[in-house]
Amino acid sequence: KCEVHERKFAALSDDSEFKTDAFKTALIPQLMSEDDDETNEEGRLTGRYISRPWVWASEQRNQFIAAVDAQQDPHPPKCYTIRVRGETLDVAILRIQKVEHRARRWMVSQEWLAQPENQKYDVPAFVVDNGKAWGDPKDPEETISAQKRVKIQKKEVAARKREK
Repeated sequence: KCEVHERKFAALSDDSEFKTDAFKTALIPQLMSEDDDETNEEGRLTGRYISRPWVWASEQRNQFIAAVDAQQDPHPPKCYTIRVRGETLDVAILRIQKVEHRARRWMVSQEWLAQPENQKYDVPAFVVDNGKAWGDPKDPEETISAQKRVKIQKKEVAARKREK
């Protein structure tokens, strides 16, 4: 699914508002919604998948994914299953180990994040800043790397003090 999105992203017209490095940050396998098999009224498989946007996804992210999905795949695989848009899926934001794969702030609905039961997700383990492509002074990878360096330095200083 992610490979198809990457090919379709590349096929966006050069004047598309979405053909920027800023939006490309959403094309991460961990940030692709799950697909379900579509069934008809009799319960038989139709041969299509239902892609369900996440409840926490921002309108901007949903518009970006819809624009990418609307593109023709320039190199379609021999066996490709058509995906149709389904109802919103009510799941929490995934906690992703690698910083570069985490949801960026622009991808997450601020209204959803502001709800008391969802505020626990408004931390860098789940949602990171947008990065330089969106006008931030640093990319989240740089910020978290610097924080880790400071933490290590503090431990080293504390260890030296204990030795004295």
